[in-house]
Amino acid sequence: MQRSVQYWRLVNVDGTPLSGRFPASRVTRVLREAQEAGLDRHLACRDGMVLIAHAEERNERRPMIVLDKVRRENLPSIGDRSGSRKPIGLASGEGLLEPTYCMFGENNVVAMLTSGDGPRAKRLRDYLSAKLSIEVGVDPVLTQDLDQVLDEMRFSSIEVAIPAERIDRDLVGGDWVETLAASRALAQSGGVVHVGMAVGRRGSRSFKEAIRQRIRELTSQLRGSSGLSEMQSARVTGTIRGQQRTVDLLADRFVEKVDVDADRLADPAESVAYARQVLGKALHDRSDYLSGVVPTVDRTPSGHRAQFVENLDDGQPA
Repeated sequence: MQRSVQYWRLVNVDGTPLSGRFPASRVTRVLREAQEAGLDRHLACRDGMVLIAHAEERNERRPMIVLDKVRRENLPSIGDRSGSRKPIGLASGEGLLEPTYCMFGENNVVAMLTSGDGPRAKRLRDYLSAKLSIEVGVDPVLTQDLDQVLDEMRFSSIEVAIPAERIDRDLVGGDWVETLAASRALAQSGGVVHVGMAVGRRGSRSFKEAIRQRIRELTSQLRGSSGLSEMQSARVTGTIRGQQRTVDLLADRFVEKVDVDADRLADPAESVAYARQVLGKALHDRSDYLSGVVPTVDRTPSGHRAQFVENLDDGQPA
């Protein structure tokens, strides 16, 4: 079975680099102390998703958090050999846990082992903010070659698609907020919202160039946003040396497929240790590439101080 490993970089909320090393060991230690004290680590998100984080193992060199989505509604059925269905049979207070494993590496990089059902990158950012009092952003680690492609492109259009239920005010920022929020209001019973901008055939040359520049700005804004992980698709179209070209911005993120043992990853007794093994190998194997695309971070602490927050209102953003 294959799973995706995504690479993200912890930055300031405004997108600028952190002033030093993110205190990953301190974060996992505070979280582990909350676990041992029996404190409530759940976070109820504004969209109804419930998260809980775990720091299972002491490892100062490669701290790791398991961020689970807790699923208590719309549960799958259990089927026997004949295909007959019966309820999954969870006890009161129990839920299905759908994990994303987050390992902290060098230069404030976070490697995430994920599937389609686990929490996305922006949920880690929101959990750190709401439950550990740490305000950071998460930027995708990008591939090297696309910067040159986009620099040379003469833009003509941009279009994104996102499931309506994933839209919130913190998704991307800037003009995208109002546009996506308005589109969500128009969406009937959820569905997928498509938003785009194109140069068109009418208007003066200066007007068209202004639109091209605006598309370039929106593309740059989107590429550096954790909201990109929530998109179903994101494409820009233009010409390079007279040739029409469409670029998939989702392919811009440095994501790799890794082969995993499905049984070990699903086994509660060894899934965390196995995920640690998979992510540790991924960070080791890609260390040369990451050092070439991620700026070196000063080894002094970034100044963030983790402090666990047990009680929050359900309306907290996440």
